[in-house]
Amino acid sequence: MRSLITGIDGFIGSWLAEALRAAGDQVFGLTRRRAAGQGAGADGEAEGVVRLVGDLTARPALADAVAAARPDRVFHLAALNNIAASFADPALTIETNVSGSLNLFDEVRRSAPAAAVVSVGSSAEYGKTAAETAPLTEDLPLLPTSPYGVSKVSQGQLCRIYADVHGLRAIHVRPFAIIGPRKTKDALSDFCRNVVAIERGETDRFSVGPLTSERDFVDVRDAVAALLLISENGTPGTTYNLCNGRAATLEAVLSLLQGLSRRPFHPLPDPARLRPADDRRIVGDSSRLRALGYAPRFSLAETVSATLDFWRTETGRSS
Repeated sequence: MRSLITGIDGFIGSWLAEALRAAGDQVFGLTRRRAAGQGAGADGEAEGVVRLVGDLTARPALADAVAAARPDRVFHLAALNNIAASFADPALTIETNVSGSLNLFDEVRRSAPAAAVVSVGSSAEYGKTAAETAPLTEDLPLLPTSPYGVSKVSQGQLCRIYADVHGLRAIHVRPFAIIGPRKTKDALSDFCRNVVAIERGETDRFSVGPLTSERDFVDVRDAVAALLLISENGTPGTTYNLCNGRAATLEAVLSLLQGLSRRPFHPLPDPARLRPADDRRIVGDSSRLRALGYAPRFSLAETVSATLDFWRTETGRSS
């Protein structure tokens, strides 16, 4: 089977590529990174993945990439996903996430009309609804609170239209808090790097923001398994929450790290880390996904431990 991943160089993309290769797929990845000395088009093959240079908003290069990949399934992960940045430049977020998705759906429809397309959105699509309802089911109102959230709602609606009107085998997915090794710039990775610095004697401080926020954490390895399952068994035109249906606080995550750390530490509240705009609770209903046969394999404790081990190695490599 031939699989195309947009956003191949991202956190989920790297794990997904490995899983697809392990399943025997020929994997193609759309990337904006051009290797030295490479021209347009294919960017060589590394780790069993053929990387195709292109951009969702550059239609000719995107058309060439889809035609070269001739995919049986497409995993659309590429996006601008920084909420703060979406306020700073909403036009760029809309162009990339909405127009880019539209371009991709069009090119798949033209060059690979039989392909299954997994459109990856976000739990940010729920917005204000998340503060009022838990767990979140797929059919609840979408009330996004950021341009990024709006862009993902629009992407999901386009996905549905292309399935209903054009017969594309397109399925939309709303991931919740996907965590694990290799991810950067989230609370767990920040916590783990701080633990490693304490273990190495580089600092004795562990500053934290609010710890009462509740999230529906999903190990990236479980998330990848869910994406594969959806590509095989999901119903076109349907949306699936990618979640476990369980809430955990950042305080619980920190407690796990305290038990794993090789040196004791005590978190200190830092007023500078207060983010009052953060949603207090975002927890999904996983019933629709579980009906496809999804069952998470990794506990939160296992994910936290694996992530800490990753940063112990990664920090040592870079120091």
